[in-house]
Amino acid sequence: MTKASLSAVVMLAVTILVTGPVVACEVPSDAAALQQELLTHLNAERRAAGLTALKLSSKLDKAAQALACDNAERKSISHESSDGATLKTRLKRVGYAFRTAAENTGRGFASGKRAVEWWMGSDKHRANILLRKVREVGIGIAVSDAPDSKLHWILDLGAGR
Repeated sequence: MTKASLSAVVMLAVTILVTGPVVACEVPSDAAALQQELLTHLNAERRAAGLTALKLSSKLDKAAQALACDNAERKSISHESSDGATLKTRLKRVGYAFRTAAENTGRGFASGKRAVEWWMGSDKHRANILLRKVREVGIGIAVSDAPDSKLHWILDLGAGR
């Protein structure tokens, strides 16, 4: 093995260790519109409860998208990624220093509106959405392989330090 190829292998190993599992990921072509739709309905629920609107965070988006891809690959709705990482670990990986963090997962919702409706009908998911302390959000959306082809949603909520 040449010095250059050894260096490339070492860099790949470091990348995998730092970023977590590498999975193929199909993102829906309308992901940006789906994300905006979810954010609109999420913030409508927060306003109705007298809470501040959430702002998108690129770091939380990165963490949410990684788990959405991982879950789509496994056809799962897990809060634990395939390498065993928890929300806390995944947020550290993307450099998000937080005081408060929470996560909702979902699978099969055809729209952002439907995802929020379902989460609001679940006590634990609703409590996460209505956490008074959170100020930022990341939204990950990925599609599982055919024939399943379902949308996998991750909502990471946080308040940075």
